[in-house]
Amino acid sequence: MDIFNWIERLLDGSLVTGGVFLVIGIVGAILLILSVILDGIFDVFDFGDGPLSLTTIAAFTAIFGFAAFATVGAGGSAAVAGAVGALAGVAGGAVAWWLSRAIRRAESTTAVTSEELVGSEANVVLAIPADGLGEVALVRHGERVSLSATAATPIARGERVRVVQSLTATSVLVTPIDETST
Repeated sequence: MDIFNWIERLLDGSLVTGGVFLVIGIVGAILLILSVILDGIFDVFDFGDGPLSLTTIAAFTAIFGFAAFATVGAGGSAAVAGAVGALAGVAGGAVAWWLSRAIRRAESTTAVTSEELVGSEANVVLAIPADGLGEVALVRHGERVSLSATAATPIARGERVRVVQSLTATSVLVTPIDETST
């Protein structure tokens, strides 16, 4: 069967059915592209990383629409096209779900946990007064991390300190290196 027979069958009265499936496929493809490129922009419509994630639903919708459209173009009825589209959509959605999970697992995290901070050495970049906050910087996972810091005694800018306690996600208690080594 060549392309002209396929187009002729599409135009012989099944144009509306084929057109509906084509629109479904195009809308699904647009949503899939947007969900991949603009990751996080549609989080309000997302149900997590499971089988009902926006990426999985968009992949199902796109594959369903295009497979059903192709089936109508090949001479299949709307019911057959819907069944073929649904089977192809479920398979494609499962592949999209598996791929998105694999990608998320492969992403490295550079988040610094409280446990990692304690014992770390840092440089004071903003002097720490006895009754307030200063700032320290350290390198974790190859990235510079700046944190608010407090100490029992004033510590001048440029001094090396050790983190002794994580107070919040962005602030720590430090002590000068020479105090901790004695």
